[in-house]
Amino acid sequence: MNLKLILLLVLAMVSWGISWPLAKMISNLVPIHVLVFWRFLATFLSVVPLLFWKQKSFRLASGSEYLSVLLGGIIYSIYNQFFFLGLQNGLPGAGGVLVTTLNPIVTFFLVVLVQKKKITKRQALGLFVGFLGGLTILQVWKINWNLLFLSGNLFFLMCSFVWATLSLNSQRTSKTMSPLTYSFYVYGIGSIIEFLFCFSEPNFFHVWNFGFQFWAIVLYLSVISTTFGTTVYFFAASKLGSEIASSFIFIVPLSAYISSYLILNETVQIPVMLGGAMAIMAVYLINSKSRVVEQNILE
Repeated sequence: MNLKLILLLVLAMVSWGISWPLAKMISNLVPIHVLVFWRFLATFLSVVPLLFWKQKSFRLASGSEYLSVLLGGIIYSIYNQFFFLGLQNGLPGAGGVLVTTLNPIVTFFLVVLVQKKKITKRQALGLFVGFLGGLTILQVWKINWNLLFLSGNLFFLMCSFVWATLSLNSQRTSKTMSPLTYSFYVYGIGSIIEFLFCFSEPNFFHVWNFGFQFWAIVLYLSVISTTFGTTVYFFAASKLGSEIASSFIFIVPLSAYISSYLILNETVQIPVMLGGAMAIMAVYLINSKSRVVEQNILE
């Protein structure tokens, strides 16, 4: 097995986890639409040289591909609204564990419902364990509706469901379109959508007055976490196989929690650790026989 590729894959997964506390640090500085616009634009621009390097086509071949990238841009814009709303009100470590462990579980569940796929007893057990893990992370035994809204957990839950929808949308394009081409259009369309919402904001150009730390985080979220992380992941999947590559995703919730502790001094919560472990076990049970849904290229 290629040791260099393994190390790159580990770094990519860690970069996804670190993005949670870093995004928390800038989530309250400007309106969310402004923040998402600059993140989308930076990512869009960073994908362009990769398309030329990998010699991928910019061309969309059919009306269904045009529709897919349009829906992808809309859905991913919605995902980022929930992502930053959750971070404004909640803890990035707990959110990182909740979203990244529930994403594949919710995606699998939606695939079963939408595509009418049969599931094995092992997969059904995995869904049940994942459901219990999600309830444990949310600490449902002591939650009330006001706390659910104020804690940010509701927005993190919505992230998981929106991401699952995005995964189904991108899966339809995987046989006819390169993931890089899909990313190029999704981030381009997302940039346009966010610009329409935020160009009149008084803080739209005020971001240029922010210091080095703000722009370093924006570039990290765009170039390192998204462009580098997802490119390495899909390259690794093509070389090592999707089952081996996808198993490294288990590093993400752990790195999100540890980095939140180190960067933001987030308190370690036993229910989050226990629920995260249950969700990871659920993903293993669901995917141990055959992988139904590929991890989406966007994070």
